[in-house]
Amino acid sequence: MRVRLLLVFAVMLIPLAACSTGSEDMVLIHREITDVQRELKAMQADSLDKKDLQSMESRMQELSSQSMRSNADLAAEVKRLQEQIEALHASLDMTTGQLQTISQELAASRARLATGAVLPPVTAAAEGFAAGEARAASGNPAVEAGEEAAAAAAAAGGGSTPEALYRSAYEDYMRGNYDLASQGFRDYMVRWPATELTDNALYWIGECYDAQDDVEKAIEVFTQVLEDFPTSDKAAAAQLKKGLLYLKLGDQAQGVVHLQYVVYEYPGTREADLARERLRSLGLTIR
Repeated sequence: MRVRLLLVFAVMLIPLAACSTGSEDMVLIHREITDVQRELKAMQADSLDKKDLQSMESRMQELSSQSMRSNADLAAEVKRLQEQIEALHASLDMTTGQLQTISQELAASRARLATGAVLPPVTAAAEGFAAGEARAASGNPAVEAGEEAAAAAAAAGGGSTPEALYRSAYEDYMRGNYDLASQGFRDYMVRWPATELTDNALYWIGECYDAQDDVEKAIEVFTQVLEDFPTSDKAAAAQLKKGLLYLKLGDQAQGVVHLQYVVYEYPGTREADLARERLRSLGLTIR
């Protein structure tokens, strides 16, 4: 509106300039025209400044939107990390509880052993022993009774010797005849339930199930080894197998607990070294 008024004023001055003969009037007219031009330039500059301002406001709004999106992404990431931390805390609590349960079970087993509620400890012979190889006497009445019963059965023609039956079952296992091997080890346990190799026979039944991918039954058998023969030389191996089988089932929490138990309860054994290596492969470092 102001621009139009100035232009009209300038146009009105032109006729006056034509009619005027005085130099002062001409100077005044030129001055007015110059002022109008100056005003026009100033207004054009103001218009450019407004465009710049609008551009800056648009850019600020864009930056604000980006900042809001970034804040939302950051909040989502923080929430995800918090959920992971909570899950780790829950897993740690569960693992701690399981370790306490295992410790209590071990203490109870030792208490039962001290009162004679379970079978006494036995010393297992090597799996590849030759027939007729001399075995050291354990001096335990239960084992001696088992040995005497086995000898009496063999002398009376009641079947093969314990060594022969055990060796036959073990050879079936090595050949991959797992059903025959499992049945042979069970026959051994039924006929001679309290010899040096009874705990070994039970352990190899578990290995037969594992070889046939019957993981749950294998875990049951290895658990029975630990419960019935807590001080057996197969205890560390049975504990290791339980940890590996739980990992095979996808239960990492249980698997880690049992592998850690092997490391802490059977230090210096080959089973402890294997458990430590498996834990390391899972990203866990055990001293």
